[in-house]
Amino acid sequence: MFLYLIFGAVFLAVFFVFLFFTIPSISKGKKKKNIERIARYTEVKNIEEKKPSFIRDSFVPALKKILGVMRKVLPKNLINSVKERLELAGIQDVLRIDVFLAIKFFLPFVFLFLLIFLSLFFTIAPILRIVLVLFVPITYIFPDYYLKSRTAKRQNEIKRSLPNALDLLTISVEAGLGFDQALYKVSNNIKGELGTEFKRTLKEMELGITRKEALRNLSKRTKISELDTFIFSIIQADIFGISIGKVLRVQSAEMRTKRRQIAEEKGVKAPVKLVFPTILFLFPALMVIILGPAVIRIWDTLKVITK
Repeated sequence: MFLYLIFGAVFLAVFFVFLFFTIPSISKGKKKKNIERIARYTEVKNIEEKKPSFIRDSFVPALKKILGVMRKVLPKNLINSVKERLELAGIQDVLRIDVFLAIKFFLPFVFLFLLIFLSLFFTIAPILRIVLVLFVPITYIFPDYYLKSRTAKRQNEIKRSLPNALDLLTISVEAGLGFDQALYKVSNNIKGELGTEFKRTLKEMELGITRKEALRNLSKRTKISELDTFIFSIIQADIFGISIGKVLRVQSAEMRTKRRQIAEEKGVKAPVKLVFPTILFLFPALMVIILGPAVIRIWDTLKVITK
């Protein structure tokens, strides 16, 4: 009996994790590379329409209702905090937010209840008890670890793309394009997360949001110091009537200088980081190669003497 309960709890954990990673393909279908995650404001153009399927038409709505009920039980402040963290990781899908909440705040209680129930009414093997005890913190910590790693990866990608984007934006503005047209050109030429965020910012401006608010929303979705500085400069230039081209030129030069400084800093840190792997992996092999023959000769000599 208790084995079936354990298998059921493990199945729930695997099921929710699987949903978290595969919901976009189930609910939205295949998207083009440069257009993502802006359907919460309006329908996205140029998305390949997927043929109706039984899973998408029946299973997904039922799952949304179940997870929606679970979301209402949790405090609103907690839900808003989770939404902000998911947006920093590049996740805006509501269903994936609900699945994340279910994994983090529902599954640990399932495993804890299962552990207490089996301990009280059944005699279980110590290894199964240890597995259930480990699943409680794992199901609670894993979503945070996943979000943290995905957020860091996304921010690093944006940081790498930002200097080239600013150079292209500066050239476009100095060539005579307006800031919005230049931003549109950059969003079509810059791949990855930065191009997606620029597209989303342009979409917000098309929907009637002011440029200042759209840029501030971009800052909230990324929380990168370099991008925040750029956005603050553009907003200040817009308020005081300063030439955006000159501001972009200064920002572009500062960004290239900062990128060079970061590269030099990483180069200085590299020898220090190599010390531990060198000591751990290289020195033992060298000691074996250098001292190995001497140890063998000493051993043979001792054997002869003892005889």
